[in-house]
Amino acid sequence: MLTHPTAQALVEGVAAWLPLDGSASPFALRVARNALDIAARDMAPGPAADERAACRIAAILGRDDGPRDELDRALVTAIRAGTIAPDDPQLVAHLAASALDHLAIDQPRYLHELDPNLTKR
Repeated sequence: MLTHPTAQALVEGVAAWLPLDGSASPFALRVARNALDIAARDMAPGPAADERAACRIAAILGRDDGPRDELDRALVTAIRAGTIAPDDPQLVAHLAASALDHLAIDQPRYLHELDPNLTKR
């Protein structure tokens, strides 16, 4: 689900950043633990969130399916070309759901509910 940095990049970054001699400060250890927690949360629900997003994007584009990255690029192209309006209800609902999926991974203690007024445009 995370696009940048990926879970793999977070884990690799922590491994490269922490000193091998065990001299990391308590703060550095907290930062490393938080990064690893984010990576772990991304690896668990991330693929399902990606699949849900791909299905939503395919529906918006009127396509059967496709890889998530390809669908994302096609959606951006359609918005830029004006074939999908920025205030299209399906697009707004997709963006809201995607934001909630990102929040569930990044900030799991945050209340993950949509304001009902947000989608009633």
